Amino acid sequence: MSTTPDLKDRLRTALRQPSRGLPAARIESVTELPDLSALGGRWFQSADGPGYVIESVYEGGHEHGRMALHRALALDPVQLARQCRDERLGMCAPSDFLYVDTETTGLGGAGVMVFLAGVARFDGSLLRLRQYLLPSPQYEGGLLGGLADDIAQAAALVSYNGKSFDIPALETRYILSRKRAPLRSLPHLDLLHPNRRLFRGTFDSHRLPRMEVELLGFEREADCPSHEVPARYFRFQRSGDPTHILPVLRHNAWDVLSLVALAAHLASVCGGGDYPLQSARAADYAGDAEVAIERYRVAIDGGLGRAARLEAMEKAARLCRKLGRDDEAADWWQAILDEPRGRRLTPFVELSKLKEHRLKDREGALALVDEALSLVARGLVRPGPPNSETSMVALEHRRSRLSREARGKSGGIVNRES
Repeated sequence: MSTTPDLKDRLRTALRQPSRGLPAARIESVTELPDLSALGGRWFQSADGPGYVIESVYEGGHEHGRMALHRALALDPVQLARQCRDERLGMCAPSDFLYVDTETTGLGGAGVMVFLAGVARFDGSLLRLRQYLLPSPQYEGGLLGGLADDIAQAAALVSYNGKSFDIPALETRYILSRKRAPLRSLPHLDLLHPNRRLFRGTFDSHRLPRMEVELLGFEREADCPSHEVPARYFRFQRSGDPTHILPVLRHNAWDVLSLVALAAHLASVCGGGDYPLQSARAADYAGDAEVAIERYRVAIDGGLGRAARLEAMEKAARLCRKLGRDDEAADWWQAILDEPRGRRLTPFVELSKLKEHRLKDREGALALVDEALSLVARGLVRPGPPNSETSMVALEHRRSRLSREARGKSGGIVNRES
């Protein structure tokens, strides 16, 4: 059954969509647009149509939690570039970073719209925040056009989970609007990933509000929960009442300010700040083995929980081996074996390999394998999975080979079997 023209028009009216039969009138002057001054913003005209933006300015000394915003101007981009494995970021000035956070009408799909895009960038010592708001779908061209102008002036993007959410959502809207924005061509520091990697095991959640509290000491008061954001926007869109959307604007502004503060915090961690273990992990990930070893040592001396302590010692041992500092590597592996209840097979195997191949102590290597097999036989430790160096087959093969080499040496025979 076909839908009558009158019914189609009524449906479009209910959904606030323009009728195909009557092209929407083009408003040439932004002064003729709806009065949204209660939101504290202004209408502007872009090449893609009118848009609405709320602008805020923060002094560099403004503290977001414990972090003054100006510290993001003094960060070392090279250090951050190593944490996102993008050398291009290291060639950008911190003042050219564009901090981006969006609010959408849903979590995914082509029908999801970005109704609020908050972007911030430093202008001298001031941080300028622009929040592009979509009063209704017909003004999407203005939002995308204004945002594109900000993106065009940026050298790099900074977000929190933006690679998986914000940037794909924006790109979808540009594509559907037949517009182009060079989002993926810019270096992108997604702060979620380094924070999750460096602080693994420290927090049970790495969502932005939790990181704000734990790392910045910033607690949101009377915040609009994320799950309420779409509903508030739809109520604002239907009624035009700014009281519905103002909490969302504040929520988005806090998100963007947290990006600035967390970028500065990450730079502090990479530089060896107040988090020795995380600083060591950062240096390790960046490939700076010498610095990482020393920081692991400092972290261990400063007191760590059992799991973190064992991790730090193992990382230090492997880095020493990588640098050819075999005696130090052996000392680290031995320190792990000396830990109370430190019953793991990996240190036995790694120390055995060092003694055999580097320190030329085959008897010591054989004794370590014998001890490992004894622990397995007594049920004090489980062997590793098949095809691993700590499996029973691998351990028995290593013991057999070392025993043959020891017998060959005692009989004056040089055994070159690997």
